[in-house]
Amino acid sequence: MAADRCPAAHAEDPTPCDGGQVVRVVDQQGTGVSACIHHGARLYASLIRPRVYPLAGHDGAAIEVYNLARVLRPFPWVHENGYRGLI
Repeated sequence: MAADRCPAAHAEDPTPCDGGQVVRVVDQQGTGVSACIHHGARLYASLIRPRVYPLAGHDGAAIEVYNLARVLRPFPWVHENGYRGLI
């Protein structure tokens, strides 16, 4: 992963971050990662029973991630790149 991308950016997702890390996305096992709004939403949409929390000073960011994720397919970079398969 490029140094200029947040930890939530999947290695196969070519899209850039849309700003700094403003949320923490947590999976069903409790593992979390900091994310920008863009990659936070893409990760949230791809997890089973995710949770999202704003980082300090970024009130409203978690709601923004949640609302963006609601309209995304899981693993959106797979579909955007034209891959076909089980997903």
